[in-house]
Amino acid sequence: MKRLFLFGSQITVGGAQRVLLDQAQWFCDRGYDVQAVFFYDKDGLLEDWSSRYPFPITALSVYRRGAGIVKNFSGLFRGFLGLIRMLRQVKPDYFESFTHDANLMGIPAAWLCGIKGRFAAHHGQFVGQSGLARALHTRVINSGMTEKLICVSERAKRQALSEGIHEEKIEMIFNGVRPVDADPVVREQTRSELGLGDADVMILSVGRLVSEKAQQHLVKAAELLKEKHPEYCYFIAGEGPCREALEEQIRTAGMQDRFRLLGSRADVDRLLNAADLFVLYSDTEGMPVSLMEAMSAGLPCVASDLEGIAQLIPDERYGTLIPSGDAELLADTIEKALSDPMKKAACGKAAAKWIRDSFSLDASCRQYEKLFEGRK
Repeated sequence: MKRLFLFGSQITVGGAQRVLLDQAQWFCDRGYDVQAVFFYDKDGLLEDWSSRYPFPITALSVYRRGAGIVKNFSGLFRGFLGLIRMLRQVKPDYFESFTHDANLMGIPAAWLCGIKGRFAAHHGQFVGQSGLARALHTRVINSGMTEKLICVSERAKRQALSEGIHEEKIEMIFNGVRPVDADPVVREQTRSELGLGDADVMILSVGRLVSEKAQQHLVKAAELLKEKHPEYCYFIAGEGPCREALEEQIRTAGMQDRFRLLGSRADVDRLLNAADLFVLYSDTEGMPVSLMEAMSAGLPCVASDLEGIAQLIPDERYGTLIPSGDAELLADTIEKALSDPMKKAACGKAAAKWIRDSFSLDASCRQYEKLFEGRK
């Protein structure tokens, strides 16, 4: 039995974490001995995730952002030693780390432990990293410690090259998604749980509440539309440091009864079933899994015209792309997207087929398997 060790920086609701868990599930289903290991449990989701997945999930450290330099250094050191111990105990055939932070800790640890298959991933952004950390990441990837850097989109590849990573180190494998099936029973139940009536229109966004996701524009767009369209109801599934600011903006706009922050949710598939429109209006994205899932569910989507997103929505048959940062334009686009039921249904149907045909989890993971086994 082949042993696969997948390493992420933090347990939270995010695209890289979703890719890690979906990949772990796929390999587990095919008989691999899979370990999913994270540096720390940021959002307190370890118990929930462990109950929902058939493979072991581990958090190495009690490290917390904002805990101070001394405590954080101590947490980093303990986490690194814990990772070394696990790797020596498990002795995996293949090691893959996700995101720049995980690559910086995981790849050297796997190299020190003599793991032969050492792979890192690049998801297209490194928000908040220092220049020193970026330079160290480039050196680690270009060194003999790393076999390949897996880029999940053309944007991620270009960004990796701009960081100084050698092209021969890069392997392109697009993210794949486990499709969300439309279920009218789930739709009715979830809408009832959310307090929605038949006439209410549910507009959903999924993403961490962080500055780069720019959810303040959706709140502003909701304010602009509230008089003309009181039937529009807005929901964001996700958690993060911008929650307090968004809650204040919602209160100031008088949208408390129509705009809800749902926090971290394990039932995004149910929310997608309940929704009528999906919005992802970020300032920066790689290849967003949340958008792929929404499209697979047959939802019409409005999203920022960013390079990674444009790979998923190559033309208007599959969704609507607009420049980021313009709340008035977003409000107008939301209204137009919901004004034509026939066009909305056709767009959702085309999007679902496109994602299922071109970005399936099975196709993506088979490429990973070939790379791990050296058959590419």
